[in-house]
Amino acid sequence: MPGNFISRRVGDESIIIVRDKRMELHAFYNACRHRGTRLCITDDGQFKGNAIVCPYHGWTYALDGKLLATPNMLDADNFDTEDYPLFSVGLEVWEGFIFVNLGGDHQPLSSQLGRDETQFHRYHMAQLKLGKQITYDIKANWKIIIENYMECLHCPQIHPELCDIVPLYQQGLVTELDGTQGNKFIEGAYTFTPNGSSSRPLFRDLNKEEKSTYGGCVVYPNLLVNLHPDCVVTHALWSESPDRTKVICEWLFEPSTLDRSDLDHSDIVEFWDRVNRQDWEVCELVQEGVNSRAYTHGVYAPQEGHLYEFNQYVLRKLGTKLRPDLNTGLADKPRQMPAD
Repeated sequence: MPGNFISRRVGDESIIIVRDKRMELHAFYNACRHRGTRLCITDDGQFKGNAIVCPYHGWTYALDGKLLATPNMLDADNFDTEDYPLFSVGLEVWEGFIFVNLGGDHQPLSSQLGRDETQFHRYHMAQLKLGKQITYDIKANWKIIIENYMECLHCPQIHPELCDIVPLYQQGLVTELDGTQGNKFIEGAYTFTPNGSSSRPLFRDLNKEEKSTYGGCVVYPNLLVNLHPDCVVTHALWSESPDRTKVICEWLFEPSTLDRSDLDHSDIVEFWDRVNRQDWEVCELVQEGVNSRAYTHGVYAPQEGHLYEFNQYVLRKLGTKLRPDLNTGLADKPRQMPAD
């Protein structure tokens, strides 16, 4: 409803996202234009009276960021409220997920999503509802967690339960050799539970292939999306420091599925929680290892092309010149990877 807001820390910044009277979303830096005071200190809530009021001197803003009232500026000469709206932040919505862009270029989200923007439309993610949320505090850099998600060379050793229901993972691969979009379940399985089945109905509009596969994607820089035929699981990564990341994992279901008292969703929650904790443990080991004075760089295996692409993305965003030995393919020989 109008006035509902959430605030999030993005790097060193605090951002407010709020709905206005027309139910449109806006994002602003959490700083008053008068003296820079934090406008809200809670993670979520509702602005009373459909206005954002600074707790320090009472400067008041509309939900669309316009400055409405300045109690201490009534007698100021040449002061125009139109010159002092809240500092806005680029905002886009995809499948119910809100993205903000603090960069000056405000590159369209669609240019980054590519085919992912439309290929998952039959899951109707924007219509799903939250069934469970778990927050993890991981002693590892966020990029280590992304890299771990992008490869399955570790799966035979770290995720035996996962390999039991997705045969491809037994080979340490993440891409089906026949070009199938997603990873195929064993016969009779269709989700991430100990035996691959559950009592939940499948999403109604999936095609035959989607009903028997798991799909996953990374929306840079910090969203992991996991698509099952009966549930969508997301991981939002929030960097707390160079060696610490908060991960918010959410299980999303069809509203009609959540409303049924005869369905128990603990099977997929417990399975994913086990897989998550297995990953977090090894990610923390990686963080400890790359902190060693002896460690300067890693090595890309031929199956780690996705990691290579991710690291090139990070280097480009940092404005770092790409190293020649990293700017070629991986199939001919192993390549060095940068230290985190």
